[in-house]
Formats: sequence, C-alpha cells, structure tokens
Amino acid sequence: MEDHPGRIPIDQCHHGWLYRIYSRNLNLGVYRQEDHGFVGIRHKMGARYLFTEFHWDNGPPFGTANPLEALCECPILPIDECLERKSRTEFMDNVSLFEWIEEQGQKLGITPESC
Repeated sequence: MEDHPGRIPIDQCHHGWLYRIYSRNLNLGVYRQEDHGFVGIRHKMGARYLFTEFHWDNGPPFGTANPLEALCECPILPIDECLERKSRTEFMDNVSLFEWIEEQGQKLGITPESC
C-alpha cells in the first residue's frame, strides 16, 4: 500500500467518525482514537468481518490506512471488532457496528471492503 496525497493527517481525525479510506482491505472505517485505527468490514476467503487498519502516520509496517474524507459520526459504541460477553475470554462480534457500516456503504454507494 502506498501513501495517498489526499490523506487526512492523524491529528485531524475525529474519534467515532466514519471515513472513506484508501487501504489494503477497507474502503470505509470508523476512526478509533486510542490506537489510531479504522474499524471496517474486511472480506477474506469468503468471509466478511470487522477488522482494524491503522493510520498511515503510525508508520510501517502497520500504518496502511489513508483517510480521505470524513463522512459522518457513528452512533454505535463501542467502536470495537468484538464485544466481551461474560469474561475476558468470551467474545462476540460487534454486529451493530458491522450492520451500521454496511448500511452507510449502501447509502453512499461505496463497497465497505476493498476486494
């Protein structure tokens, strides 16, 4: 993945906002301030699931996401791939966030994941 000239710098990204991004696996992602990552829908080997890509400004090898446009604030909390159930070892997918990102992609005419 290469740098994108229209990238929004990390210090201008807003926690909880959906961004159109240029990255290896995501076209849309909700920015999570604590780790400078974008949570979005990834497609791999026939499966679709929430996945985090990190802001380009984090540097190699993990900084792969170039945010291009802030779209709207996300009403879903927490902004995590998975939610704890009863203990730190039991997790379930964050279905609400997945569905919201997918819905926003449909409204905007953007496929959430890079294929």
